[in-house]
Amino acid sequence: MVRTLDAGLAPLRRRLAWWAIVLLIFGGVAAITVVVALFLPFGKGPSLFAPNAQVPPAGSPRFLSLVSNVLTLPVETGSRPLVLNNGDAFLRALLADIDGAKSSIDFMVYIWDDGKFSDAVLRHLEDKLKAGVQVRVALDAYGAVTAPLRKFEQFRKLGGKTMTFHSLMPLPWAMARDHKRNHRRAIVIDGRVAYTGGIAISDPWLGNARNSSEWRDMMFRVEGPMAAHLQGAFGEVWQLGKGELLAGDRFYPPADSHPRDPVKFVPFASAPSPDLFAMEDFVLLSLQGARRSIAVVSPYFLPDESLRRVLCAKARDGLDVRILVPNDHNDNRWVRLASQHFYAELLRSGVKIYEYQPTFIHTKLLIVDGAWSVIGSANMDNRSRKLNDEVVLGVADSAFARQLTDVVNADLRRAARIDLAQWEKRGFWQRALETFALGSVQQY
Repeated sequence: MVRTLDAGLAPLRRRLAWWAIVLLIFGGVAAITVVVALFLPFGKGPSLFAPNAQVPPAGSPRFLSLVSNVLTLPVETGSRPLVLNNGDAFLRALLADIDGAKSSIDFMVYIWDDGKFSDAVLRHLEDKLKAGVQVRVALDAYGAVTAPLRKFEQFRKLGGKTMTFHSLMPLPWAMARDHKRNHRRAIVIDGRVAYTGGIAISDPWLGNARNSSEWRDMMFRVEGPMAAHLQGAFGEVWQLGKGELLAGDRFYPPADSHPRDPVKFVPFASAPSPDLFAMEDFVLLSLQGARRSIAVVSPYFLPDESLRRVLCAKARDGLDVRILVPNDHNDNRWVRLASQHFYAELLRSGVKIYEYQPTFIHTKLLIVDGAWSVIGSANMDNRSRKLNDEVVLGVADSAFARQLTDVVNADLRRAARIDLAQWEKRGFWQRALETFALGSVQQY
């Protein structure tokens, strides 16, 4: 066999110098190493996260202090966010704020596709460029893979600036980081007004969820200190991609000392590393602080062992635990199947699971005890908790939580509740697909 292998390599040795063969071998070893590092479960942290003492009630001063201390996050006071349901309401408010911009517009979303939504936004951004306003757009290489590149060329000719987060090129020295994506939503005007939530620049988000082609989603308009933190979430990514540090009153104007409808809030912009998964801790602390109710709305619901344990434990303790997810109106069938793999475990513990019927629901919400709400870009999946750059705001305000609860209850009336007895009658093929899907998506 050795002679056979040696004879097979002889033509290669005749064509290549010895140093070229050495480089080829090193290249092969490097490629294998990259694949192993990417796809084997190295550096994913402990399988279980659990507090060693009872977490204070969510939204309480002691809870805010604990979140601040554990995650080294500030507790601040700002104006209550404005809720915007679906694309039509968001686009009207956004374009009005863009038109009113005086100095800067910083625009960061995950998905940017060519279409009517994109054309409307770019047209208004270009008008502001002509008026002398600085405009920056941060794109993600994967999320903006179908962005209108030629239209962005015109945008740049007018003075607009763009950057792209990470790359899709399979370069060995970049593969270990390029599977991480910038999933943050942070749109900031003059450093004073900002938006975050789930909506992106793509035509399915247009409309008002009236039919299956109009997606159901939410955005939140914030001002003052909340806007400043969203500006920081944008600036961090912008500096990474362009090397430009955004500073000064243009981006961080003096805050109003008397915010309208004041609320306590905790801002959090995550950028996970192999050793730190702070978004996981943020979500777990929120759930562990529940005393009466938990409402989760997520388009991609993939709870790990820690999340399943706390959800099941809270439901067994008699809390009203509700999960609202999409039905077959979905942009990722495999994620939905993987999510369904956990239905039986959750349902047996008393968790109520609902599937939204009219269209794809892309809303991202967590409401605890009608006192603590988490809004922003993060999903309830592995990517948001452990891989993506995300930005969320935790808001401790009962009036805001009641407003969100009314929205969720309206969506629940358009959803179908999963019945445990019926669910356990599903066939072998469905169960097999769930297991296969879970194996295919759990690394992501």
